[in-house]
Amino acid sequence: MRSFIVYIFLSFFILTGCSKSESFDDLSQQSTAMNPGLNVESSYLKNQIISFNVLDLEGNNISSIAVFIVDNQLINGNIISYENLGNHEVYAEYTIDSQIYNTELKTFSIVNPITKVVVEDYTGTWCGYCPPVAHAIDELRELSDNITVVGIHNNDQLTIDQEADLRSELGIGGFPSARLNRTISWVDPYEFLEVQNLLSVENNLAISINSNLENSILSVDLRFVSKNELNNHKLVLYLVENDLIYDQTNYFNFVEDSYFYNLGNPIEGYSHQDVLRMSLTNISGDVLQDILPLSDYKFNFNIEISPDFIIENLGIIAIIVDSENNAINSQFTEINSFQDFN
Repeated sequence: MRSFIVYIFLSFFILTGCSKSESFDDLSQQSTAMNPGLNVESSYLKNQIISFNVLDLEGNNISSIAVFIVDNQLINGNIISYENLGNHEVYAEYTIDSQIYNTELKTFSIVNPITKVVVEDYTGTWCGYCPPVAHAIDELRELSDNITVVGIHNNDQLTIDQEADLRSELGIGGFPSARLNRTISWVDPYEFLEVQNLLSVENNLAISINSNLENSILSVDLRFVSKNELNNHKLVLYLVENDLIYDQTNYFNFVEDSYFYNLGNPIEGYSHQDVLRMSLTNISGDVLQDILPLSDYKFNFNIEISPDFIIENLGIIAIIVDSENNAINSQFTEINSFQDFN
C-alpha cells in the first residue's frame, strides 16, 4: 500500500492505491506548488470559487497586501465566481516600501466540461482479426476530436507487464476486443453512432494535463474539477506512443471487400498507434478519496522513462473511472504540451 499527498483547493487529502505486480520505485506523486507572481488557472467551471493569490520571489503569499482587478473592476478581496460562461482578465496591484507594483495581466475562462470518450483497442501483432478495429478508430478520428484512444497489446513486443491484470479487471476475454468508456463492448461493424451517443451526453467533470520531459524525467501535472460529488472513483494515467512499426498479421488479405485486402499477411511495416507503454498509476486506476463539488484537485507525477521511447510520439492519457470502471471523462495531451479543460 502506498500513500500520496494531493493538493486540493483549500484542503489536503490522501490518494491511495495498490497493485498486484507493478513497481513504482521510479514514480513519485507530489503536491502541486504555486509559482511566484499572480496565480490563476486558465479555466474554471461555472459557480466554482476562484481564489487569486500573489507570491513573491521567495514563495511568500502576499495576497493580503494586494488588490485584484478583474475585467478592469476592483473586486472585494481575492475570491470571485461566475454563473455564466465567458473569458476574463485579472491582475493584482500591491505596495512595498511605498512602491506600487502590478503583476502581469492574466486571462481565464469559465467553461463547461466537454465529454471525451475513451476508446480502447485490445490487440496484438499476432492477431489477424484485429486490424479492422484500428481502422475503425482512424475513421472515428476523422469524425470527432473528442476521443481518447489506448491500444493495449497482448503477447507481443509492445505488451506491458500489467496487461493481464487490466484484462482480468475489465473482463476482456478474446481478441479483437474494443471497449468504449472501458466497459461498453464495441463490436463489428464498429458503428460511429454508438460513440456519437456517448459524446452527446452532458459531462460534469473537467480534466487538464500539463506535461514536461527533461533529462528522461517526465513530469505530469494533472488537474480536475467536478460539478458533482464523486465517491469511490479512480484516477488512471497512461503513457502512450504512436508510430511503432511492427509487422501485423492480417487474416483479411484475401477478403476482397476488406480495407486490408491484398495488403499482405503479415502487413509489413505496419504503424501501431496509441500504444500503451507505461501506467503511471495502478493499471486499473488509483483510488481517490471522495471528490467534493467544484473543488480543485491537483496531482503531480514524476517518472523516469525509457530512452527507447520517441519523445515526439509520446502522449499522456488521464481517465477518471467510477467504482465499476466506467469512464466518466478523459483527457489527452502530447508530451511537453498543455491541454486545458476543453
